[in-house]
Amino acid sequence: MENNAMILLKTLQSAEGEEETNEIELQTKGKFAKRNGKFYIVYEESELTGFENTTTTIKVEENSVSMIRHGKYNTKMEFRLGEKSLCNYQTPYGAIPVGVNPVLIENNLGADGGDIKLEYILDIDNCDYLVNKLNLTVTKNLA
Repeated sequence: MENNAMILLKTLQSAEGEEETNEIELQTKGKFAKRNGKFYIVYEESELTGFENTTTTIKVEENSVSMIRHGKYNTKMEFRLGEKSLCNYQTPYGAIPVGVNPVLIENNLGADGGDIKLEYILDIDNCDYLVNKLNLTVTKNLA
């Protein structure tokens, strides 16, 4: 599948109890498709996000979202409201076992794109650590 969409990713991240917020914005070309009732968004990460040489695939189902990274950093995160999932979060410094606690999942995707909003807390050793807010907007090329 060729690149057929423009993807805008905005992430806000803050440590629990801290006022300082880290903001990352990435605009890139990517792939967008619907298969078997699920939406797929695929794009290449960059140095800006800290995951250079990594391909991210986001799979959006009716009640859940999966984020799968392959390449330099391999990670699979599952987001389902009311359910904590565990993953090995790959970083430039090694793998960290973390819990993923979704607070908000908002899916507004359609045939021509749309947006997804995720808010989740990453915990380490059952202690809340990072609050993440991710807004991803997909605009499908209509040409």
